[in-house]
Amino acid sequence: MTIAARVSQYLRDQSVDFQLVQHPHSQRSAESARAAHVREDRVAKAVLLKDDQGYVLVVLPASSSLDMRAVHDETGRRHLEMVEEGELSRAFPDCELGALPPLGQAYGITTLLDNSLRHRDTVYFEAGDHEELVEMDGARFAKLFEDCQSCDLSKDWP
Repeated sequence: MTIAARVSQYLRDQSVDFQLVQHPHSQRSAESARAAHVREDRVAKAVLLKDDQGYVLVVLPASSSLDMRAVHDETGRRHLEMVEEGELSRAFPDCELGALPPLGQAYGITTLLDNSLRHRDTVYFEAGDHEELVEMDGARFAKLFEDCQSCDLSKDWP
């Protein structure tokens, strides 16, 4: 598989230049970073949450863990829970299971961006498979999230 069709189309529609970085098969964003020889704090990982109001995609560095209390506060006290793996393909039908790109906007999903990703020179993220990362200029990446809520959603690994 290669870059997900919706991701590719969305980036073209937004006139964003990007490169694809191939790497050995990996299961998680942090593993993808290591496999591609890039710093984990430069890889934007996506975590899909849901409640009775629908999905919320949280985007944070692969080097960090999600602060659910911050998500709860930023979403008006919604009681969001992580989506079970089997449901991921419904929200991201053109992606391999577990290889979520952080572009919820391309899939009609409310997206929250961790503030720390707005200040990177270069950002990498899952292309929709387990063997490629999208690489792009950090300022262009941040611009893709102009209409999304930005806040502090991550905590560093202990």
